[in-house]
Amino acid sequence: MNLTISNEITDQIYGPLELSGEMTLQDLTALLQVDCGFDDEKHEIYYNSAKLDPGSTRSLGEVFTGENHLVVIRPKSGIEASSLSDDAFVEQFRQELLHNQLLRSQLITQIPGLDQTLQNPQLFRERMGPVILQRRYGLGGADNQAQNPFGISSREYRRLMSDPDDPQNQARIAELINQQEIDEQMRNALEYTPEMFTSVHMLFVSLEINGHPVKAFVDSGAQTTIMSTRLAESTGLTRLIDRRFVGEARGVGVGKILGRIHQAQIKIETQYIPCSFTVLDTQVDLLLGLDMLKRHQACIDLHKDVLRIAGVETRFLSESEIPKDFVENMVGPNPGTAGNPVAETVPGTSPQVAGTNAAATRGADASARAFPETAIKHLMDLGFSRKEVIAALQRAGGNTEIAASILFQ
Repeated sequence: MNLTISNEITDQIYGPLELSGEMTLQDLTALLQVDCGFDDEKHEIYYNSAKLDPGSTRSLGEVFTGENHLVVIRPKSGIEASSLSDDAFVEQFRQELLHNQLLRSQLITQIPGLDQTLQNPQLFRERMGPVILQRRYGLGGADNQAQNPFGISSREYRRLMSDPDDPQNQARIAELINQQEIDEQMRNALEYTPEMFTSVHMLFVSLEINGHPVKAFVDSGAQTTIMSTRLAESTGLTRLIDRRFVGEARGVGVGKILGRIHQAQIKIETQYIPCSFTVLDTQVDLLLGLDMLKRHQACIDLHKDVLRIAGVETRFLSESEIPKDFVENMVGPNPGTAGNPVAETVPGTSPQVAGTNAAATRGADASARAFPETAIKHLMDLGFSRKEVIAALQRAGGNTEIAASILFQ
């Protein structure tokens, strides 16, 4: 069997060591004393959060089942463990999860995204720290729990309670009470609705235009169906663009409209459907907007995960089938929510076209202004580029915690 030894006092990792199952715990203790800095007067040995008896004559084969295991050397209670700061305690817990595969696999099934969160100490401390600290103080006995109802250090608790009428202390206490409610909500969400911490991919369907396969973005929030100039060229529809409708689509940003294709056939499953398109200089090949969905009485059935339209039913694409460049090129998850953009035609041509979707062409700078610079900087400090952070914030609807989860996926 293979044992990996983690010394939490020195932060050193030893192994994996290949040992015989016939070796006793007493023999293992002697080995740890020689090679791993173990001192039975100051330290304790743990396996799967259970303390081992260093003087036991039980064989390793009786104690450990399987091939790979993690043994942790910790300070004895009351000597060094109690002196750990809150941040050090949370980091110690993270290190144990990193090296304890069994415990980690159990928690990952209960806490979505934990595997990625573990890789970032700061994010782990922010998301899991309050829960871990509450367990630290809450499991320390009734007296300790009474002294630490907020899961904070005893020193800070005593300071706050020594003068609770002080305005600064009152503000801190109110903040802690509010944080308790937030932590409780998070625990309930992790337990009862863990799917809320996972990202939701957008709705795409497969169709054909002039025999050309296309993955179309279904967006009921967009007023108008949009085709990119790139797709118009590849499907041979450029010649049908009515350039009297050339202009600008104005929403959060400004996009160039090349014109309109008044009618072209698209094929969904076995059905040919007439459709009109606003041709826009955008990276999204095809966006099916509300005009087409209503015209053909479409139904977005999320229970069956299908789109029913014009008498046929087609499934929504899985996340792996969605175009890889969609998140990179799209600034924001919902191109149809940019208010009421207007497409203005060139003076002297046809009247203006209202309701054209413009969000698909937003510039990154304009989009960044929709989020606080502090939120962007906070996520960039985690090691991501500004472009990645802005895209994640838009997918998360501005929620920095969800955006962080998206970034670490």
